[in-house]
Amino acid sequence: MVNPMPSDQIAESPTPSETPASVPAGRRWPRPMALVLLACTAVLFWPLTRWVVEASVERDQIRQAAVLLLAAAGLVAWWHRADLRFATEISNRALGLLGGAFLCAGLAGVLHIGWFMLPAVVLGLTGSLQLIFAENGYRFLRPLVGGALGLVLIVIAFPVLDWPLRQLAGVEAARVLAAIGLTPQLAVTGTAAEPQLLLNTGKQTFLVATECNGFGLITSGALLGLLAGGICERPRWVLPLLVIAGLLAGFVFNLLRILVITQLAPLMPGHYHTMHEIVGTVMLWAGLGFVGWLAWRPKADREQAA
Repeated sequence: MVNPMPSDQIAESPTPSETPASVPAGRRWPRPMALVLLACTAVLFWPLTRWVVEASVERDQIRQAAVLLLAAAGLVAWWHRADLRFATEISNRALGLLGGAFLCAGLAGVLHIGWFMLPAVVLGLTGSLQLIFAENGYRFLRPLVGGALGLVLIVIAFPVLDWPLRQLAGVEAARVLAAIGLTPQLAVTGTAAEPQLLLNTGKQTFLVATECNGFGLITSGALLGLLAGGICERPRWVLPLLVIAGLLAGFVFNLLRILVITQLAPLMPGHYHTMHEIVGTVMLWAGLGFVGWLAWRPKADREQAA
């Protein structure tokens, strides 16, 4: 039998609405407001998104990075499918992040300084993800924000780094060929607006075209290091090292691709295009595989090794 509570204790007991568990932790915003904010954010960043998508479709070197980002998003969604749930409330933090994104985008338009769009992208994507999945789910998606920013930087950097990377690839290839006993020569032709770099190995002359600059492999390696390290929850100080390792690995494997092609071309005069594509594909996957092996070390494996 349960002993009845005294009448004075009954009178003093708090009602359900007064219990600490039922008191709201923060200000509650209506869910339709989240849909309005997401729609406004999508409209605000649509021109930038369309520009990045068009550049990714147009250039193979940029498309590789876009595919890596999409693959990483799919992996995170599958890996943490039990933890990603739609948020039932709008947090003040998400609202503040979106407000900061709108402010940076406004400054970019008013001051005509496009670089303000970079923090706008970070704040807008972070706020949108926290608005949809709350902080609990966002912690798994955080690496994708860095990957998205990296993709935007890749699109911006391509026209600037095309010619310098071609020069660097040609010079280093000529240096290696000279070290193994050949007599390579470099020559620049074309116009100032559209220069062309020619590499003569002593047996055959090759055009160091845009596809030979290694931009795709270099940037994809850096992006893969960032994404894989972030998804595996590597320490933050490790992520810049993985990005640098990805850059260096991309350059080395692209240089190997040029060297192998120059040596195999005289042996396959009737199958140059096929050989060129096979060597390029092998070096691409070898380079990305090396960076992935270097970066991919899940937290559970690290703790077990420790």
